[in-house]
Amino acid sequence: MSSAIRVRADAIFERSSPYEGQGLRNHCLRLHRLTSMLLDRDGLPLDGDLLYLAAMLHDLGLVVADVDGDSYLARSQALFRRETADLGLDPGQTAAIDECLLYNHRVRPVPGVCAEAERFRQAVWIEHSRGLLRFGLDRGAVRQVFAELPRDNLDRVLLDFTRRVLAAEPGTLINGIFF
Repeated sequence: MSSAIRVRADAIFERSSPYEGQGLRNHCLRLHRLTSMLLDRDGLPLDGDLLYLAAMLHDLGLVVADVDGDSYLARSQALFRRETADLGLDPGQTAAIDECLLYNHRVRPVPGVCAEAERFRQAVWIEHSRGLLRFGLDRGAVRQVFAELPRDNLDRVLLDFTRRVLAAEPGTLINGIFF
């Protein structure tokens, strides 16, 4: 059964994603599953519905035009805040999701971020390495996630993402991914 937050996440994704195919959707779903596996393994609390919402919105800052932010990461955060303003979320959970959205593409761990956001970042790198990096997760379990949620047209989506970043905000490659 889907919660109201998951239904909202799916609606936001459908309304915001300009891409055909299942590539971006499956990318987000894999990120949710991989993060959940890391959090469960380490006994870290993060509301599963909010994690789902963060995973579904984490890249949408690249394609939405109606939120402000100096990078796609900040726009994804702004989209999350706008879309959840009416939910009365716990400030601690909101802070963790903010960190997930702002730091998920960092190559290296970010000092001072919460453990949940670090697991979200690790899941992004499991995803982008196609499972070569696993951060201690079982190889078979990671492979199963990729098998159940195929890449479809994700390479085409990522190429468009790269084009968008290089054209509109190349500084994000340094101030957002590397630092």
